[in-house]
Amino acid sequence: MRLLDTAQMREADRRTIEDVGIPSVVLMENAGRQVVAAIEARFDSLEHWRIAVLCGPGNNGGDGFVAARVLAEQGLSVGVFLLGRAADVKGDARTTLASLRTLGHDVVEIGDAAAWELHGSDVLDADLIIDALFGTGLRGPLTGLAETIVADVNASPKPVVAIDLPSGVSADGPNVPGPAIDAIMTVTLAAPKLPLVLPPAEQLAGALVIADIGIPDAVIDAIDGPRTEILSRESMRALIVPRAHDSHKGTYGRVLVVAGSRGKSGAAHLAAMGALRSGAGLVTVATPASVLPIVSALGAEYMTLPLDESADGVVVESAVDAVLAFHADVIAVGPGLGNT
Repeated sequence: MRLLDTAQMREADRRTIEDVGIPSVVLMENAGRQVVAAIEARFDSLEHWRIAVLCGPGNNGGDGFVAARVLAEQGLSVGVFLLGRAADVKGDARTTLASLRTLGHDVVEIGDAAAWELHGSDVLDADLIIDALFGTGLRGPLTGLAETIVADVNASPKPVVAIDLPSGVSADGPNVPGPAIDAIMTVTLAAPKLPLVLPPAEQLAGALVIADIGIPDAVIDAIDGPRTEILSRESMRALIVPRAHDSHKGTYGRVLVVAGSRGKSGAAHLAAMGALRSGAGLVTVATPASVLPIVSALGAEYMTLPLDESADGVVVESAVDAVLAFHADVIAVGPGLGNT
């Protein structure tokens, strides 16, 4: 599964809107609904909870307006809080905000520190907080009122679900540029972003849910620029070729692992098990003679070969002959060989 940065995500949106013909407001509607679906799958008894949705003035806030509307339509107790003024909300976010208001749902404007002082307790006393302040469009660290709100939310014990990215995290790298939301779950849109899978930023994401909002896989796959993939069961399954029924362990290669020394027998065992789990048919561990009984006892799946050693249990140069004489398709050297 491909990871996208800010520019690539913007391009995926553009191609979906212009080339595929899916309106941007539809993508936003899909995003908000997918966030609600993820929340319903994660939390029980939502009908008894009070939910606070923190929205920014951009598209991330638009996703939050949709999520708030869908939750409210289900009869849940939802409060919506906008960082800034409603008059400053533009584009599709303005459309989803208008829909929310048309249906009779109030939006509390948090335009300054005094407004947060007045209404912040309504957010922090909620049973669940949805973070829709800033998404992939964030540039630079959070400051001012946004920084204060993030700090107060993080100090609260209430669970936070972030939309697309925890606010304060940049989509362009794993480092956290400043204060950022610490979420229990992040519902990322269309494709995962780099900071959601790499430290240190991944520690702020919580459980990761990848939401399909209608951007075709072919569009994501065709985006230019850096290409980073994360492995999944589905992607790896396509690489595994079923083995023939009449095959045997000798069909799948012989690996000689030269590893271990006195006090480091575990390294040899782990290397051998790694070779076996990667698909090698026959694995032999070449290790100092005094270490061999320990290595043999650690695993019945592999064979062993004793090597000449020094008085302190380290492989010596004369052992090279035994290694080179051994019939193997692959020779893996290390770890735990000591000072040889």
